[in-house]
Amino acid sequence: MSIQKLVYAGVGVLALVAVGATLLITHPFQPSTGTSDSSSTALPSITVSKVQPVGDTNFYPKFAITGNAKRISKVEFLVDGVVVATNDKSPYSTKITTTSLKDGQHTLIIRVIGKDGHTELQRKSVAFTIKHAAGATPAAPGTTTPKPTTTATTTTSGATVIPPATPTTPATVSAFQNLALIPWEGGPNYWSQFSRANAGGWSNPNFFPIAVWYDGFSSDQEVQYDQSLGINTYTGGLDAGTQFSLLTDNGAYWIGGKVNNGWDTNSPNWVGDFLDDEVDGTASSPASGRAYLQSLVDGLQNDGRFKYTNYTQQVVANYMAPSDARAYVNNYTQAVSIDMYFYTIPYCSDTPYQDPYIVPIGQANCRTSSSYGKIAKALRMQDATDGKLQMIWQFIENLNGGPGTNAPWVYVTPSQIKGSVMSSIINEARGIVYFNQSLSGPYQTGNVFRQSQVDPSFPYMAQINATKQVNALIQQLAPVINTQSYQYSFGGGLDTMLKQYSNSAYIFAMIDGSSQPGSRQFTLPSTFHASSVEVVNESRTLPITNGTFTDSFATEDAYHVYKINI
Repeated sequence: MSIQKLVYAGVGVLALVAVGATLLITHPFQPSTGTSDSSSTALPSITVSKVQPVGDTNFYPKFAITGNAKRISKVEFLVDGVVVATNDKSPYSTKITTTSLKDGQHTLIIRVIGKDGHTELQRKSVAFTIKHAAGATPAAPGTTTPKPTTTATTTTSGATVIPPATPTTPATVSAFQNLALIPWEGGPNYWSQFSRANAGGWSNPNFFPIAVWYDGFSSDQEVQYDQSLGINTYTGGLDAGTQFSLLTDNGAYWIGGKVNNGWDTNSPNWVGDFLDDEVDGTASSPASGRAYLQSLVDGLQNDGRFKYTNYTQQVVANYMAPSDARAYVNNYTQAVSIDMYFYTIPYCSDTPYQDPYIVPIGQANCRTSSSYGKIAKALRMQDATDGKLQMIWQFIENLNGGPGTNAPWVYVTPSQIKGSVMSSIINEARGIVYFNQSLSGPYQTGNVFRQSQVDPSFPYMAQINATKQVNALIQQLAPVINTQSYQYSFGGGLDTMLKQYSNSAYIFAMIDGSSQPGSRQFTLPSTFHASSVEVVNESRTLPITNGTFTDSFATEDAYHVYKINI
């Protein structure tokens, strides 16, 4: 892959910054009509020509898309991993504002999306450097609850230009004024305190961390495949020879240590430090485990990266003294997760069964999506005991959670993957980490995602596609998910999350962990005045009668997202 660098410097920069200049991207060519047969399997290709400055304020990276035009639904433009513009009309020209970008290197990605609106057919990266004029600085993130700017404009060429998201104080719609907010860590604005993550775009409300554990890569094609599945962050397990440029060139992120001497300490793509894995389960005692974690923290510089670690279920159970569990959770990190794979380990079938959790998980509903949400809820409870909140993430197995080559095994189903992810988010998980190894059963591998890419006979593509689908939903709704939730109960047998975005209410819903699938009635707040509910991405609406609506959940892992214009 060729990478072009746009260096904003000199006289042009003074004018660019002074007038709130833009980076104008033009596409001077029409897509080739030589392969217009819609049955063609040839993928479109992107060619970016050498960039030359034009005038005092604008730069014109020119690109050409060739191939089967009928396969293309739109072209997306990402800056530092965040979609900032889309265009569904040839020649796909667009304009991207740059005034909110900080000084330093950034990555522009051009993505060609297929007719299904989701599948990435091709991409090309362009690295560019911003250097603002003296005294001119981009808008700083605010200290209030972030809310993205939603006003977009459409150019004569058909490009939708999305202004960079600027945190603002959200205007509370009157329908929500009597509802209490659920305590939170601050949403995307939380990341603005860490210079690397902030520069990398993590404080943008359009961004939601979706990470993968032990997913090594060695080429652009491998990183881009992972990104086509919705992965934006890596942690753990990179080979010592991994090129850091594969992260920067593709707008991906790393949480971990320095892999080799090519690792750029100052890069916004290296956003966090990973302390260690499951120390609560491997240390000889809680005291020795905490001492070890403190030694790791003491050995790290204050380098603008957040600290992250992952624990076992012990920190949300009665296996240790509550003070020890809470100290593990609260004393060392700014992001924390738990791995407990209810669907695919023998635990739920143990006889006699034990329920040691601070949020009870009965055996009858142990092997359900609700258990993942309860773990996220329990972790938040432990996190809150010190009076301050950090980011809560959740591990999800993409095939098998272990525990070993000779152990009883079961593989997670596609719907279970999606359900466990959604249950975690409903219970306030602020990031998802996929356990990417299969250590038991007939298909064992250290990298499930990579095998799905390179093994023509990979037998579990349904699970991979389910992962892709739920990740796409998360990214679609990231501006909604990244707002503060409201406290409200819609009725019995439900597990829900209520959000306000613009002039709409969003309800994320599943059945709770103590009931069976079936019909559920939702009782809305009395201040909600609407006649119907849109079921997001399901092409259906439901009537509201006397402040209630009813819907069905066919399986324990089923979920729906409802939108109500209020």
